[in-house]
Amino acid sequence: MSDKIPFIIYSESTPNPAVMKFVSNKMLTKKSKECFNINDANGWPLLTSIFSFPFVKAVFISNNYISINKHDPVEWFDINNQIRIFIQEQLNTNVKVCVLSAITEKSNNRIEKSKLALDIEDVIRLNIRPSVQMDGGDIELVSCENGIVKLFLKGACSGCPSSQMTLKNGIEVLLKERFPNLIKEVVEINT
Repeated sequence: MSDKIPFIIYSESTPNPAVMKFVSNKMLTKKSKECFNINDANGWPLLTSIFSFPFVKAVFISNNYISINKHDPVEWFDINNQIRIFIQEQLNTNVKVCVLSAITEKSNNRIEKSKLALDIEDVIRLNIRPSVQMDGGDIELVSCENGIVKLFLKGACSGCPSSQMTLKNGIEVLLKERFPNLIKEVVEINT
């Protein structure tokens, strides 16, 4: 009997009806990556293989899950098990998640961040990101200037019907509460 624990994948629905979250019992990556086509997945063999399905519109990976955005005519009921089994088999036959080194992926243009931006990132990391990741997405601070906080929503959160409500009634309220008189508005940036 082998001591190696196999990957087990299960699926979870997300607030975005076009996105399903596929969760692993083991860590998949320390970096997150969002791909809108097969070319974006270069250096990520597992994500590249997922794009072999014609109904896959976008793929997001972070920590121990992969969120897959499907094209509209296809129903999750018809494809969920097929994708889940495919991902599990790929991982258990040693298909690499990522073949890029940390140096290759890092951006060379470091931007000096203000104390407020660093404090906002801490609130995001500790109070917001865990909930967003539970829903199959992620969140990143783009900028904080003149009281306007710009956030980039990824994975299941991108294009989710409830993302604006989460942004305004959840994140904006929390940041205004934590940083009174410093935050005027929180807006989503789509790139």
